[in-house]
Amino acid sequence: MSRYKYEGFPDFGFSTVIKFGGSLMRNPAACRSTIVAIETIAASGHNVLIVPGGGIPDKAIEAINVDNPLSPFTAHHACALAQDQTGYLLSDPEFSSNLVPCASLGDCKTALQKGSVPVLLPSRILFAIDPVAWSWDITSDAVAAWFAWLVGARSLAVLTDVDGIYADGDINNPEKRIVRVSARDLVGLGHTSIDVCAVAFMAGKGITGAVLNGHHPDRLIDWMEGRATIATDIVEHGSMILAADNDALVG
Repeated sequence: MSRYKYEGFPDFGFSTVIKFGGSLMRNPAACRSTIVAIETIAASGHNVLIVPGGGIPDKAIEAINVDNPLSPFTAHHACALAQDQTGYLLSDPEFSSNLVPCASLGDCKTALQKGSVPVLLPSRILFAIDPVAWSWDITSDAVAAWFAWLVGARSLAVLTDVDGIYADGDINNPEKRIVRVSARDLVGLGHTSIDVCAVAFMAGKGITGAVLNGHHPDRLIDWMEGRATIATDIVEHGSMILAADNDALVG
């Protein structure tokens, strides 16, 4: 169930928003495996909404911007449309059997009611409501966090290509992986495997979640089922725990 429900305002019905990192599209075979896992999760009774990252189109826009600085208007709108393009790719029969591209939240709700997994194409809603700043600091992570709040989802799973968030950004040191951290404490780390704007929004709205490696779809299944796995859990309250500390406690 969602975080809230009021008389006269129907529940969208989503418990979790899954931000599907565009970086996962670089490996089509792994991408398919992750989508199969999401479809399995949905079939087991979890109501999930996928918000795609910008992926390969977004990287092309960023590359152009390096030597040819784009206006905030152009960059913002082009990157939002890049999310749409990734969403269409994820939903194609080449990659999925039950993902459906949806341009509105009404379409998402209908897809869920029909037993499909909705993939939100966010540009139309973003252009109409204009909820986020036109800034490179705002990424698809923050967009996904905003949609999680909008549909009343309890949690946000961010799928990327690393095993979580690492202290000091040291992704090559497994002991530096943060096992658990509050959203408020995570804000102090700045941009990590999830952008700081997304984390600050999660802290303010009481949204919990996790950062997981999408190349290991079993981890997403474990996390959705409440089992311990390799990831970084983002909680409302609690002290930061590193993998090294966690291993010591378990031992």
